[in-house]
Amino acid sequence: MELSEQLKKYRKQSNLTQRELALKLNVSDKTISSWETGRTYPDISMLINLSSILKVSLDEFLKGDFETVQKIDKDLKLKRVYKKWLIAILVLVFAVGGVFYFLSTYQYKNVMVDRFNPLLETKIGYAALPTEKNAIASDYENVKDSHGKTKKILGSPYKNMVVTDNAWGDSSFLTFYGGLAPKNKSYAMVKHRGSYVARINFVDWESIPKSIRNNMYRDYEKYRGMYQIFKESQKEHQGTDTPVFTMQTGKY
Repeated sequence: MELSEQLKKYRKQSNLTQRELALKLNVSDKTISSWETGRTYPDISMLINLSSILKVSLDEFLKGDFETVQKIDKDLKLKRVYKKWLIAILVLVFAVGGVFYFLSTYQYKNVMVDRFNPLLETKIGYAALPTEKNAIASDYENVKDSHGKTKKILGSPYKNMVVTDNAWGDSSFLTFYGGLAPKNKSYAMVKHRGSYVARINFVDWESIPKSIRNNMYRDYEKYRGMYQIFKESQKEHQGTDTPVFTMQTGKY
C-alpha cells in the first residue's frame, strides 16, 4: 500500500480530520491533503511525528511503498550533500573574510606580507639620505669583507628612512639597501608596496617633484631621531601604532 493511502487510513483510524492532524503537525490542511493524494510526501522528520501522533511504526507507514522510500532516501542523501557544501562555503567565506581583514589591517609591519598583499598599491616616494658628511656612527652598518675584516658601510642598509609618497606628506619609515649615494645625489626615489621596497634610484633635490619637496626636509639631519620618537609614542599608546604618518614642514 502506498504511503498516501496508509496516511489516510491511519488518520481515519485515529478519528482525526485533515485539519486536526495539520494543527498537531503545525502545517496547513492543504499539506495533509497533498500527502494523502500523493502529490507530495512528508520528509523523514514529519514521518516520525506522524508515527507518534497516529501511533503506528515507520515500518507500517512505509511497507510496500518502495518508490516513496527511494525518494525519501534520495532526499536525505541530497540534504547531506547540501549540508557539506554549505559548511564548505561558510568555511571559505570565513577564510576569505579573515584573510581580507588580516591584509587590510596588517600593513607596513612585515616585508613579505606587504610584498604579496593585493590590497596595497605600489607607490613612488622620496627620502633624504645620510652622506659621509653628515652621517653619524648609528648610520653605518658593520659588514665583514671576504677576508673577515669588519668595515663600516653606509647604506647597507639605510634603516628606517622617512619616505614621503605624495604632496599630502603621507610618509612611512622604510628600510632598503643601496650603498653609498653619489655626492651630488643624496636622495632616493623609492618604489615600494607597504614596507616592501622593490627598487631605489639615487636622485638630486631638483629631481624630486616640487609638490613632494614641500613636505620634505632638504637636510637629512632633521630626520635623525624621528624613528626613535615614533617608537616611543607607540609604547605610550599601545595598539594604536600608525604605520603611515603625515610629514608637514610648512614649506608652501
